[in-house]
Formats: sequence, structure tokens, C-alpha cells
Amino acid sequence: MTASMAFYADGNTTIRLSQYGTARTPILTLDGEGHSLAVSAFDRVPIAEHLTFARELSAACADYVEALEIYAAALPDGEKETDEES
Repeated sequence: MTASMAFYADGNTTIRLSQYGTARTPILTLDGEGHSLAVSAFDRVPIAEHLTFARELSAACADYVEALEIYAAALPDGEKETDEES
């Protein structure tokens, strides 16, 4: 099966990590207005595959931040909005 999904984050998007220690796998949730995305591990897939996915997701997120910072730095000063909390 092939699928495609877009998640458009804005200032109202929340990111939550639910941790349960060793009792069960953690759940990463992104909630936006009218949509949400949850990432979690299921027993039918080996934990090693979940770890590989999580590491690749983490690396891609870090690359996304870097690319977004480069893009933002190239914007004219009037178009820049700074995030003072970062």
C-alpha cells in the first residue's frame, strides 16, 4: 500500500512525549488544530526496527532544523519572525 500524509505545524501545534519507563513503549504525539500524528512501537515489529526508525527520524528532524535555519537566515529582515523561546 502506498500512502501520503502532510502535517502542517503552526504556533498552536503541541508535541508531547508520553513515557512509561519499562512498562510499555513511549508514544510521540503531535497535535494540531483538527489533526494529530502519533508515533509508537507495536509488538509485531522488532524493537530493533523501531530503534532504527527513531534514529533516522531524529537525524531527519535535525537536518530539517538546519535547513530551516539556513532558509530563515536568507529571508529579508522584514520577513523574519524570531522565536525568542528557542
